[in-house]
Amino acid sequence: MVEGVEVPEAVHRSGGGEPLLLLHGVLLTWESWGAVLDDLTTDHAVLAPTFPGHWGGPEAARPATVAALVDYCERLLDESGWDTAHIAGNSLGGWVALELAARGRARSCTAIAPAGLWRTPAAADSLLRKFRAFGPLIGLGPNRQPTMPNLLRSLLLPLLANRPADVPNPLAKAMAAAITECAIADDLAEDPNLATGFTRLADLELPTTILLPDNDRVLPPHVYRPLTSTTTLDVRSLPDLGHVPMLEAPDLITTEIRATIARASAPAHPA
Repeated sequence: MVEGVEVPEAVHRSGGGEPLLLLHGVLLTWESWGAVLDDLTTDHAVLAPTFPGHWGGPEAARPATVAALVDYCERLLDESGWDTAHIAGNSLGGWVALELAARGRARSCTAIAPAGLWRTPAAADSLLRKFRAFGPLIGLGPNRQPTMPNLLRSLLLPLLANRPADVPNPLAKAMAAAITECAIADDLAEDPNLATGFTRLADLELPTTILLPDNDRVLPPHVYRPLTSTTTLDVRSLPDLGHVPMLEAPDLITTEIRATIARASAPAHPA
């Protein structure tokens, strides 16, 4: 825990307009959306939950799996009275966003550095080995030792942002506080469907954008299978940005999400 950082509420709701669901990455919280959330709130009803088993989120049923997180988000949509919503997700949240889209719950989908689009199962296995090796350094694991806040931020921020100095200090502190409080990291690592990943990308018929940061140190471009843009799918890189680009380039990510939403609102052209 980082001194002086408050535990975030489990679910953040704000704004008014078309519904928008924002989903964060593994180990983090909805606060990782930073200024993106504030900007999108000006014309959207924003729902930004923290996943079960994460800092400030609800307790998770065990074993925790990606499918269980998708189920949780579906219940939140139901409780909000939203049959569908625009959905944007980062990392694990990007995978969950794609799964929700495949279940028919999305009007548009923006997946930022999404997990689950592995080139091969071996790519997922390699990532897991790196995660397990890095976890003890930041205090993850059953016999974890607390990590000094300054050391934790120095280890964490270069993984999340290509330009750590551009991350506002309060946001950096919040991310450092969240990362050691995730209770289901080991569960997710043991999810039997992890290596399979998301398999229904070709089935999505809604406007979908996949954004791949060029300098992603968590999910570098080579872990992804070949992705090609289509009439509904837009695949593009994000130059000079890291795994959680909202932290260092919120204006750009806001623009990208709005552009995907606009595609959903555009009139269909006759064949």
